[in-house]
Amino acid sequence: MRAGSRGSRQRDFQWRSGRVFALCASMLVFSLPATADPGTLLASAKPGDSAKLATGEQLLLSERTGGMAFAGHQLQLDGFTGVVGYANELAYIVVLEGEAAANAATARAGEILILRPYGAPASVEQFDAIRLSEQWSDAAKQTSPAAFASLEQIKGRQELGLWFGRLGQTSYNVAASGSAEHETSTRTLMGNETVRAIRFAGASEPMAVEQMVASRFLDALRSGNAEAAAALLDPTPFGGRALAGGADVARLAAASALLASRDWTRVTGTAQPQFTDGAWRAGEASLQLRAIDDFVFVSRISGGTK
Repeated sequence: MRAGSRGSRQRDFQWRSGRVFALCASMLVFSLPATADPGTLLASAKPGDSAKLATGEQLLLSERTGGMAFAGHQLQLDGFTGVVGYANELAYIVVLEGEAAANAATARAGEILILRPYGAPASVEQFDAIRLSEQWSDAAKQTSPAAFASLEQIKGRQELGLWFGRLGQTSYNVAASGSAEHETSTRTLMGNETVRAIRFAGASEPMAVEQMVASRFLDALRSGNAEAAAALLDPTPFGGRALAGGADVARLAAASALLASRDWTRVTGTAQPQFTDGAWRAGEASLQLRAIDDFVFVSRISGGTK
């Protein structure tokens, strides 16, 4: 067996192990308690607003019918009023009225449509209306009284079901896909828009995702986009996943210094990177990647001179 093939299979195993762990974690959330700051609840001004959401923000949509692109899916909405948003590990659509569908999965009032990364199929669960109602601010209630009234109706049905013992209180928290502590500590890393766009692009094979990371990183170098380059740098030298205590600032400074160190358009050329001899290569540039949880980051880049 060639070394390149052996390395590729080892990385594929690491990737799939990380994916299985992440999937198990997202499934366990239905039986484990989770609380987190639900983030800012925004009133929608126009259909394209959902594309601008930061991880942790929630967008209220009212009386929508038709198609809407969100989290790499083409949603179909029918009389939909509800909340859309991103947590670190997934995207979600909370249905207060009407329906929201993605492929074969359809969520109705009182349900949440869950969109997982890497082309995984959408799923539908009951969301915790009791908890969500408690999280709405007074300002949100005043600006969206009809939507809040629908939420209160769902909450009332759930409370009645709990009273008669027909259901146990779900612990699915629309603000966090796992524990609040983990959600908050990893949001800078995994919730970054550049990382999120790759995770929800629909690619499912590890090598395809790796190539996308390498391509986006090289594009950032060529265009001088320090923020995008920093988002794809391995966080390990900067203290790990949490990027706490100014580590994210140091990571951005390192990316800026890297951009200034070469004429990256000349060094990398314009071709897409290819995996050869254990590294992703484009022109004179060679990239090494490191797997962290269910994603990969650039741990080393070499090649070219100033």
